[in-house]
Amino acid sequence: MQMLNKKPIQTNNPTNLTPQQKKFVKNMVDSASPEQLIVILYNGCLQWLAMAKKELEKNKEERVPNWTNFSHQMKMSVSIIEHLQDSLNHDINQQFADQLFNLYEFLKSNLMRSNIEKSQEKMDFCVKIISDLKSGWQEGINKLNEKSTQESQG
Repeated sequence: MQMLNKKPIQTNNPTNLTPQQKKFVKNMVDSASPEQLIVILYNGCLQWLAMAKKELEKNKEERVPNWTNFSHQMKMSVSIIEHLQDSLNHDINQQFADQLFNLYEFLKSNLMRSNIEKSQEKMDFCVKIISDLKSGWQEGINKLNEKSTQESQG
């Protein structure tokens, strides 16, 4: 909780988890495949952006807005994109990795601009791209699982 003008500011921060929630998240991450970890990161990024969008809407209605939470949430989403970018393996498929790298650069740039300009339009555009990426990875995971199931049955 942060203090400003003697009024507490509540943060909807996913890092403020109960011990049971932390254990659940740790187990989920520890048991996830590399592909599932990517989907988990996309989900985390989308959650931070959803919180930022609510904060943006709230602040636009305030007489004296406080942009601290919004900026933090936007920075967290950028951090996740940076992590995804740093995790790219250029040795397996250089062209694909380079294209994803450039897309992540584009996303980071737009998210940072959205933070500076308080632009919901730029944020929504990034949410659409990240959602599409997540859906693509999830679809790929589902196909891998189907293939694995078919091979084990036949």
